[in-house]
Amino acid sequence: MRNSLIFICCYVVLMASCTSSNNKNEDTKDTIKSTTVIFPEDTRGISEVITRFARAYLTQDQEKANALIHPDLGLYIIYRPGVADTYQKVDSIDFNRPVPEYFPYTTFENDYVLTFEKLPAFDCGEEKWDKLGFFCDTTSQAHQLTTIATFDQEFNGVRDTDLAVIKQLESDTFRIILTKDEHLIFHVKKYMNQWYVVVLDRAYAGCDA
Repeated sequence: MRNSLIFICCYVVLMASCTSSNNKNEDTKDTIKSTTVIFPEDTRGISEVITRFARAYLTQDQEKANALIHPDLGLYIIYRPGVADTYQKVDSIDFNRPVPEYFPYTTFENDYVLTFEKLPAFDCGEEKWDKLGFFCDTTSQAHQLTTIATFDQEFNGVRDTDLAVIKQLESDTFRIILTKDEHLIFHVKKYMNQWYVVVLDRAYAGCDA
């Protein structure tokens, strides 16, 4: 029992650190350095799916957004109902039925061009990003789902097979952050020689914890 309480406390501290004003993205536990190399032909492919999804999401074009979600992979939506993040897997995105239902999908104008560089970090103390723009960093990989699922395996009954699927999914998954007055955060993955959106992160820049 004592070990379980210690694990829970450590997990809450870990998740809270993702939004701490003293931490930057590269210092948190939800990214790891990538060994994947993006070749020029891949750069064109990844750029296309990123810009297409951002445009479809911000205009709430459901058909175009779902065309970038592979049925075998689905879409994992991360959100924060309390102090800890959780996720829900869906087959497609429905802009009229957000996940969670109390948090409508955000729309805003985007004038930024996608750039491949270090991702921005959110400062909860000042309540702002350290830079604005449209960014993808292919030198690091997000594994936030793995962190959440590992905790859920211990306490909420997530199966070993489900955790293994998530670990495999995130083995070569890259995070995209679009920041302005609002923000959009999602992850992409190359699957069967094409790029797809696999994660929509609605909790990453939250400072509720």
